[in-house]
Amino acid sequence: MSSRRWFNNRLPQTLSIAQFLLYFNAFWAAIGILAVGRNGALVTLIIGLTLAANLYGGWGIANEMKRGYQVAVLASLLPLLGRLVAMFLTGRGLMYVLVGGNVINALFEYALIALLLHPQSRDHQKIWFT
Repeated sequence: MSSRRWFNNRLPQTLSIAQFLLYFNAFWAAIGILAVGRNGALVTLIIGLTLAANLYGGWGIANEMKRGYQVAVLASLLPLLGRLVAMFLTGRGLMYVLVGGNVINALFEYALIALLLHPQSRDHQKIWFT
């Protein structure tokens, strides 16, 4: 039997919830790929990379890999960075970067960032992840 797993409930609470949110984001990215359709190859590629980053980040955290944690932090920051780039390209205001038009979605994004960068998560991954 393989020692690889998709969810590790023996991690601290912050990392366990972060795993769930990463898989949740990956699910919505997969729905986003289906919704985009033929509207844009670049948009589909970006959403696909987001999907892969969220999946690998969640899986890496579940298997206690430092690289997985690093990818998860990057994946959590991607929506914010995407809105920042969109702000410069479209000329929208700072509020667009912070909220992006959907307050509930922004709350989940910031919760994921906070969970991954929480001192308990950082200390645990520094000590136990390989």
